[in-house]
Amino acid sequence: MIQTSPALDAGEGRILAVGGYELGSAMIKVEKKADGSYTVKELFKHNDFGDHTKPPVLYNGYFYGQFSTNSKRDGLCCMSMDGKVLWKTMRNPLFDKGSMILADGLILATDGRQTLYLIEPDPAGFKPLASAEILETGQNWAPIALVDGKLLIRDQSKLKCVKVTK
Repeated sequence: MIQTSPALDAGEGRILAVGGYELGSAMIKVEKKADGSYTVKELFKHNDFGDHTKPPVLYNGYFYGQFSTNSKRDGLCCMSMDGKVLWKTMRNPLFDKGSMILADGLILATDGRQTLYLIEPDPAGFKPLASAEILETGQNWAPIALVDGKLLIRDQSKLKCVKVTK
């Protein structure tokens, strides 16, 4: 079995599908024809961008995904709507199978271990605004959730609620 994240609606009939274990990404476009039937066209497919366990985030026409796997260490990556990978953090920081969400135009992302990052999404480059080690050592691959300024985050032994507002 190969891990795939849920497909992402990219707007205008476009759907981005990503997978882990170097499966990468593919974007298709679905269009309805005059006779009521549909056509599907592959816009791009490559393994330079993907997401190991969670779907990427789409913000202002750019995708942000954590594409580190057991053998690939691309870290957090940014890809344009046409499939061009603009940057990768690689191992600095790694973002190994972590989780991320978009809130108020900012990305909250875990590195898969101890650290939570606040990131300004920018296609020009990785822009961390703040970070904090809030979890114990070990794997932190669980999804994160944000409700009313409180972030729910867990590792393999503890669940924490962290206030992330002023």
